[in-house]
Amino acid sequence: MISYIKGEVIKKGLDYIVLDNNGIGYYINTSFSTLNKIIEGNHALIQIYMHIREDVIALYGFLTADEIELFKKLISVNGVGPKAGLSVLSTYEANTVKEIILKDDAARMAKVPGIGKKTASKIILELKDKVGTLQNLTINEEEVTISQLDSEASDVLNALIALGFNSYEAKKTLDRIDFAGKTENEIIKEALKNINRQV
Repeated sequence: MISYIKGEVIKKGLDYIVLDNNGIGYYINTSFSTLNKIIEGNHALIQIYMHIREDVIALYGFLTADEIELFKKLISVNGVGPKAGLSVLSTYEANTVKEIILKDDAARMAKVPGIGKKTASKIILELKDKVGTLQNLTINEEEVTISQLDSEASDVLNALIALGFNSYEAKKTLDRIDFAGKTENEIIKEALKNINRQV
């Protein structure tokens, strides 16, 4: 099994990076949080989880040991696969995920694209005793994701994802939109225009 890969970040995609190590380019699925912290052309050491199922071998990677350990805990929950685990860590910072679990906040967990109320409750039930304590958490209040802002922003994000856009792409677009005085439909239309300009 691969523990980590160290190399040059050749490309940053919407939910992945390509990392060059000794002339081999590794396609690594990663979170919004990790993508935000790395720069194309720079070197990075990425903690790796290798997912093997039938004829599929996929790499999932994160900058910190804390994030990959939380990812492993998330996918240990029955019904939560790697894509769903990645969605959780792309919606919230690792410590925020732990806070949500420790506070039994199923409503916030259910805001994650691909995680319904039933799965959100299951994650909290199974991981509450495995993610430490609230006293040991340091929440960075500046690192607020769209799903933490308000229900309107979360609804718009989910609508864009339902239309087939990646959560990273949708978040980047919504970050540039002023919500003031606009209806949900107007925000979605503006977001679609902005996304189409980027394509």
